[in-house]
Amino acid sequence: MIVCAIQINHQPSVCVIRNDKVIWYKEERKLSGERHIKRAPYGCIDLLFKTKKFQVDEFVITGYNYVEIEVGQVLQYLRYKNILLNNESGWSFHAFHHAAHAFKSYIDSGFKKARVFVVDGRGSDWYLTDKTETYETTSIYDFDENSVKCIYKKVWSKFKKDNNVTVDINYHPSLNKNWINKYKPLLVNNQTKFEITNTLDLGYFYGEVSSLFDFFDEEGKFMGYQSYGSFDKDVWNTIKEGVTEEQLKKLPKNKNTAATCQIYFEKKYEELVEKFKSDNMVFTGGTALNIINNYKLQKKFSDCNLWFDPLCGDEGTSIGGAYAYLYFNKQKIKPLDNVYLGGEIKKIDIKLHDGEKIIENVETDKVVDLLNQGHVVGLIQGKSEGGPRALGNRSLLLDPTLNDAKIKMNTIKNREPFRPFACSILEEKAGDYFEMLNIKQTPFMMHAPQAKKLAKETIPSLVHVDGSCRIQTVNEKQNKVLYEILKKFKVPVIMNTSFNLSGFSIVENLQQVLYSFRNSNLKYVYFADLKVLLLKG
Repeated sequence: MIVCAIQINHQPSVCVIRNDKVIWYKEERKLSGERHIKRAPYGCIDLLFKTKKFQVDEFVITGYNYVEIEVGQVLQYLRYKNILLNNESGWSFHAFHHAAHAFKSYIDSGFKKARVFVVDGRGSDWYLTDKTETYETTSIYDFDENSVKCIYKKVWSKFKKDNNVTVDINYHPSLNKNWINKYKPLLVNNQTKFEITNTLDLGYFYGEVSSLFDFFDEEGKFMGYQSYGSFDKDVWNTIKEGVTEEQLKKLPKNKNTAATCQIYFEKKYEELVEKFKSDNMVFTGGTALNIINNYKLQKKFSDCNLWFDPLCGDEGTSIGGAYAYLYFNKQKIKPLDNVYLGGEIKKIDIKLHDGEKIIENVETDKVVDLLNQGHVVGLIQGKSEGGPRALGNRSLLLDPTLNDAKIKMNTIKNREPFRPFACSILEEKAGDYFEMLNIKQTPFMMHAPQAKKLAKETIPSLVHVDGSCRIQTVNEKQNKVLYEILKKFKVPVIMNTSFNLSGFSIVENLQQVLYSFRNSNLKYVYFADLKVLLLKG
């Protein structure tokens, strides 16, 4: 069986699963180079079916809602490309937003039984018994290999409702009754505990406070910024019992407010997990990218097994939608063991500009020499990373022992100076540099542990103002080339940031690599698979 799932609107993507395995995955923002996209993934669809060599058995649509206009446009485009199923309307299954997150995370966690926390800004719409539209903000699902149920769902309504108003699980204006009766939708029933709120819930709160500081859809920037502030009692008293959009906008716009909002987010998130604590817990939705919070949860709930989905953003819901369809149809699904899912650069066929050179038959020893000399080196290999973080296949590397490492990297990236940089470190050496708690490995940069004395003394450029560092642990099986570089380098840790310029997505193809190379001070790019070094001067 071949299932094609299409995530529309926010962070659009396309996923294809054949039998039990993901065989194709692309993010629209990676193809276009745009950082923020809210549309259907037409570029992904074009690329997928450019040389179509298979017959899709089922299409799945995922998104915030079943929005007839958006879905209709996608279906019309598929018909235009002559790639719809024979005698089919074009889709057989629609995965509600939080459900798609949940299925993606549960399957890839590898747990046979788990409780999944979906916490993001806004999900799909739900309707109250008075027909008022609301949005899901937090959902909790219980999974095992044979069943799934939603045990809790918080929905946001702009207006405070009286106790007589509840969520109507049998009503949705865009879905027919047959679909609702069959999927409910996706295992929500009368036993599901609903909570209605008019205050900003966790992910919604974090997104809005980030926007307050002009980091719209850039919560990662806010996470770095808030570390420079301190607790503000007055701000805390304003928000501690919950805050509306209007109230949030009236808060003073300074670093202490930012820090206090981070503390509030962490406290409320911890309370949620404490209330629904379970042996195996999985975390997804955009808030699972809050690596500071992830580390604190790991510390607080050390007696439990925790897993944070690296594709927890909306780009991963196409995979989740396909998983959901296969799960309900009792099909076997093989979990992903990495997120190297994007495109490959298999040849370098370019016209060199003045001052550019290509050296062939270059081994990793040469890369290590360049790093030891204090140069920034772009590393390109294999399939690009899915999600927002560079994990050694589309990375910029630099010696973290340099006092001016951040400045040097920022001359290329042109990032805000308050933002910290991440690192890659040999898995077996991570405990020497960082407080790893019960974290054996973090190959997807999902934690920001506290730095030990050795890290503060030897790699200060990587230690953020709050003493933390976002890290990627590396072993040979996971990433052989990056592992070799780390083994040969003077310290077992390297600064690793995404290969892109400010305002652009992580590079996916050769054209994007060249653009970044030619429009920055970057002098070296190493194509590991081809053993080719591209350089200036």
